[in-house]
Amino acid sequence: MARIRERRPNARIIHEINVSTYGPNRIDVLAVDRAEIISVEIKSAKDKLDRLPAQIESMNRVAHHVVAALHEKFLVEQETNQWAAHYERDGKFYLRRVPDGIKDAEVWVYPEIRRAMPIAEHDGLARWRFPDQRVETSLPSAALDMLWRDELYELCGMFRISATRRSNMSEMMAALRWNCTGKDLTRGVCWMLRARRCVEADPEIVERIAA
Repeated sequence: MARIRERRPNARIIHEINVSTYGPNRIDVLAVDRAEIISVEIKSAKDKLDRLPAQIESMNRVAHHVVAALHEKFLVEQETNQWAAHYERDGKFYLRRVPDGIKDAEVWVYPEIRRAMPIAEHDGLARWRFPDQRVETSLPSAALDMLWRDELYELCGMFRISATRRSNMSEMMAALRWNCTGKDLTRGVCWMLRARRCVEADPEIVERIAA
Protein backbone atom coordinates (compact mmCIF):
# COMPACT_ATOMS: atom_id res chain seq x y z
CA MET A 1 0.00 0.00 0.00
CA ALA A 2 3.04 2.24 0.03
CA ARG A 3 2.35 3.39 -3.54
CA ILE A 4 -1.20 4.43 -2.71
CA ARG A 5 -0.06 6.30 0.39
CA GLU A 6 2.58 8.08 -1.68
CA ARG A 7 0.17 9.18 -4.40
CA ARG A 8 -2.90 9.76 -2.24
CA PRO A 9 -1.46 10.93 1.11
CA ASN A 10 -4.85 12.19 2.35
CA ALA A 11 -6.71 8.96 1.65
CA ARG A 12 -7.78 6.58 4.38
CA ILE A 13 -6.82 2.95 3.73
CA ILE A 14 -9.47 0.39 4.71
CA HIS A 15 -9.01 -3.37 4.44
CA GLU A 16 -11.79 -5.80 3.54
CA ILE A 17 -15.11 -4.07 2.98
CA ASN A 18 -18.18 -6.09 2.03
CA VAL A 19 -20.40 -5.05 -0.85
CA SER A 20 -23.31 -7.46 -0.60
CA THR A 21 -25.48 -6.13 -3.42
CA TYR A 22 -23.36 -7.51 -6.24
CA GLY A 23 -22.00 -10.82 -5.15
CA PRO A 24 -21.65 -10.92 -2.25
CA ASN A 25 -18.20 -9.48 -2.73
CA ARG A 26 -15.43 -8.38 -0.40
CA ILE A 27 -13.06 -5.67 -1.56
CA ASP A 28 -9.51 -6.25 -0.32
CA VAL A 29 -8.49 -2.60 -0.02
CA LEU A 30 -10.22 0.76 -0.36
CA ALA A 31 -8.37 4.06 -0.48
CA VAL A 32 -10.94 6.70 0.42
CA ASP A 33 -10.12 10.34 -0.14
CA ARG A 34 -12.51 13.25 0.40
CA ALA A 35 -14.16 12.76 -3.00
CA GLU A 36 -12.44 9.77 -4.59
CA ILE A 37 -12.34 6.01 -4.01
CA ILE A 38 -9.78 3.54 -5.32
CA SER A 39 -10.56 -0.15 -4.89
CA VAL A 40 -7.88 -2.84 -5.01
CA GLU A 41 -8.18 -6.60 -5.41
CA ILE A 42 -5.00 -8.50 -4.50
CA LYS A 43 -4.29 -11.94 -5.92
CA SER A 44 -1.39 -13.71 -4.24
CA ALA A 45 0.45 -16.76 -5.56
CA LYS A 46 -1.96 -18.93 -3.53
CA ASP A 47 -5.09 -17.46 -5.12
CA LYS A 48 -7.01 -18.20 -8.31
CA LEU A 49 -8.28 -15.80 -10.95
CA ASP A 50 -11.62 -17.44 -11.75
CA ARG A 51 -13.64 -14.85 -9.76
CA LEU A 52 -11.55 -11.83 -10.72
CA PRO A 53 -13.63 -10.59 -13.71
CA ALA A 54 -16.80 -10.57 -11.57
CA GLN A 55 -14.94 -8.87 -8.73
CA ILE A 56 -13.67 -6.14 -11.06
CA GLU A 57 -17.18 -5.59 -12.41
CA SER A 58 -18.52 -5.27 -8.88
CA MET A 59 -15.78 -2.86 -7.79
CA ASN A 60 -16.36 -0.64 -10.83
CA ARG A 61 -19.91 -0.12 -9.59
CA VAL A 62 -18.77 1.47 -6.32
CA ALA A 63 -15.42 3.18 -6.99
CA HIS A 64 -13.73 5.68 -9.29
CA HIS A 65 -10.78 3.39 -10.00
CA VAL A 66 -10.14 -0.35 -9.84
CA VAL A 67 -6.71 -1.93 -9.46
CA ALA A 68 -6.02 -5.64 -9.81
CA ALA A 69 -2.71 -6.48 -8.14
CA LEU A 70 -1.53 -9.85 -9.47
CA HIS A 71 1.38 -12.02 -8.48
CA GLU A 72 3.67 -12.65 -11.43
CA LYS A 73 2.85 -16.36 -11.37
CA PHE A 74 -0.39 -15.52 -13.23
CA LEU A 75 1.42 -14.09 -16.25
CA VAL A 76 1.08 -16.20 -19.38
CA GLU A 77 3.78 -16.88 -21.95
CA GLN A 78 3.54 -15.53 -25.48
CA GLU A 79 5.99 -15.78 -28.34
CA THR A 80 7.26 -12.42 -29.57
CA ASN A 81 10.29 -10.72 -31.15
CA GLN A 82 13.58 -9.81 -29.53
CA TRP A 83 12.59 -6.16 -29.07
CA ALA A 84 9.73 -7.05 -26.73
CA ALA A 85 11.07 -10.28 -25.24
CA HIS A 86 11.45 -11.07 -21.59
CA TYR A 87 13.62 -14.10 -22.28
CA GLU A 88 14.91 -16.45 -24.98
CA ARG A 89 14.50 -20.21 -25.11
CA ASP A 90 15.70 -22.57 -27.84
CA GLY A 91 16.25 -19.71 -30.25
CA LYS A 92 12.79 -18.19 -29.79
CA PHE A 93 11.78 -15.10 -27.88
CA TYR A 94 8.98 -14.89 -25.34
CA LEU A 95 7.28 -12.37 -23.12
CA ARG A 96 4.92 -12.81 -20.21
CA ARG A 97 1.65 -10.90 -20.28
CA VAL A 98 -1.51 -10.43 -18.28
CA PRO A 99 -4.03 -13.25 -18.87
CA ASP A 100 -6.96 -12.71 -21.22
CA GLY A 101 -10.28 -11.71 -19.73
CA ILE A 102 -8.97 -9.10 -17.29
CA LYS A 103 -10.34 -5.73 -18.36
CA ASP A 104 -11.72 -2.50 -16.92
CA ALA A 105 -9.00 -2.38 -14.26
CA GLU A 106 -5.46 -1.11 -13.89
CA VAL A 107 -3.26 -4.19 -13.50
CA TRP A 108 -0.25 -4.11 -11.19
CA VAL A 109 2.01 -7.15 -11.45
CA TYR A 110 4.19 -7.70 -8.42
CA PRO A 111 6.99 -7.66 -7.69
CA GLU A 112 7.38 -4.39 -9.56
CA ILE A 113 10.47 -5.20 -11.61
CA ARG A 114 11.72 -5.03 -15.19
CA ARG A 115 11.30 -8.42 -16.88
CA ALA A 116 12.35 -7.52 -20.41
CA MET A 117 15.72 -8.47 -21.84
CA PRO A 118 18.33 -5.67 -21.93
CA ILE A 119 17.88 -5.29 -25.69
CA ALA A 120 14.11 -4.89 -25.37
CA GLU A 121 12.79 -1.39 -26.04
CA HIS A 122 9.74 -1.56 -23.78
CA ASP A 123 8.44 -3.39 -20.74
CA GLY A 124 4.80 -2.53 -20.11
CA LEU A 125 4.69 -4.37 -16.79
CA ALA A 126 7.85 -2.91 -15.28
CA ARG A 127 6.18 0.08 -13.60
CA TRP A 128 2.74 0.33 -12.08
CA ARG A 129 0.53 2.96 -13.67
CA PHE A 130 -1.37 4.93 -11.07
CA PRO A 131 -4.89 6.20 -11.83
CA ASP A 132 -5.27 9.90 -12.52
CA GLN A 133 -7.08 11.67 -9.72
CA ARG A 134 -10.75 12.41 -10.43
CA VAL A 135 -11.62 15.41 -8.36
CA GLU A 136 -14.83 16.35 -10.19
CA THR A 137 -16.23 12.94 -11.11
CA SER A 138 -19.17 11.45 -9.24
CA LEU A 139 -19.08 7.97 -7.77
CA PRO A 140 -21.46 5.44 -9.31
CA SER A 141 -24.76 5.61 -7.43
CA ALA A 142 -24.27 2.00 -6.31
CA ALA A 143 -21.50 3.23 -4.00
CA LEU A 144 -24.29 3.74 -1.46
CA ASP A 145 -24.38 -0.06 -1.16
CA MET A 146 -21.14 0.10 0.82
CA LEU A 147 -22.83 2.01 3.62
CA TRP A 148 -24.46 0.52 6.69
CA ARG A 149 -28.04 1.30 7.63
CA ASP A 150 -27.07 3.77 10.37
CA GLU A 151 -24.73 5.53 7.94
CA LEU A 152 -27.51 5.91 5.38
CA TYR A 153 -29.79 7.32 8.09
CA GLU A 154 -27.12 9.80 9.14
CA LEU A 155 -26.48 10.76 5.53
CA CYS A 156 -30.18 11.47 5.04
CA GLY A 157 -30.04 13.75 8.07
CA MET A 158 -26.97 15.58 6.77
CA PHE A 159 -28.78 16.40 3.52
CA ARG A 160 -32.14 17.10 5.22
CA ILE A 161 -33.86 14.17 3.54
CA SER A 162 -36.86 12.74 5.31
CA ALA A 163 -36.10 9.39 6.96
CA THR A 164 -37.04 7.70 10.22
CA ARG A 165 -35.62 4.88 12.27
CA ARG A 166 -38.21 2.69 10.60
CA SER A 167 -37.04 3.55 7.08
CA ASN A 168 -35.32 0.60 5.41
CA MET A 169 -32.08 0.78 3.45
CA SER A 170 -33.73 0.59 0.04
CA GLU A 171 -36.03 3.51 0.87
CA MET A 172 -33.18 5.65 2.13
CA MET A 173 -30.96 4.88 -0.85
CA ALA A 174 -33.79 5.72 -3.25
CA ALA A 175 -34.41 9.02 -1.46
CA LEU A 176 -30.72 9.93 -1.49
CA ARG A 177 -30.40 9.17 -5.19
CA TRP A 178 -33.48 11.24 -5.98
CA ASN A 179 -32.68 14.27 -3.86
CA CYS A 180 -28.88 14.52 -3.97
CA THR A 181 -26.46 15.55 -6.68
CA GLY A 182 -23.61 13.29 -7.72
CA LYS A 183 -21.28 15.63 -5.87
CA ASP A 184 -23.37 15.28 -2.69
CA LEU A 185 -23.43 11.48 -2.85
CA THR A 186 -19.73 11.23 -3.64
CA ARG A 187 -18.68 13.40 -0.72
CA GLY A 188 -21.25 11.81 1.56
CA VAL A 189 -20.18 8.23 0.87
CA CYS A 190 -16.52 9.18 1.25
CA TRP A 191 -17.25 11.03 4.50
CA MET A 192 -19.01 8.00 5.99
CA LEU A 193 -16.29 5.54 5.00
CA ARG A 194 -13.52 7.80 6.27
CA ALA A 195 -15.32 8.12 9.61
CA ARG A 196 -16.35 4.46 9.99
CA ARG A 197 -14.85 2.38 12.80
CA CYS A 198 -13.07 -0.55 11.16
CA VAL A 199 -11.04 -3.44 12.51
CA GLU A 200 -8.30 -3.16 9.86
CA ALA A 201 -7.89 0.42 8.70
CA ASP A 202 -6.17 3.70 9.26
CA PRO A 203 -7.61 5.76 12.14
CA GLU A 204 -11.02 7.30 11.52
CA ILE A 205 -11.08 10.72 9.84
CA VAL A 206 -14.00 12.97 10.71
CA GLU A 207 -14.23 16.24 8.80
CA ARG A 208 -16.87 18.71 7.76
CA ILE A 209 -18.25 18.14 4.28
CA ALA A 210 -17.31 21.17 2.20
CA ALA A 211 -20.05 23.00 0.36
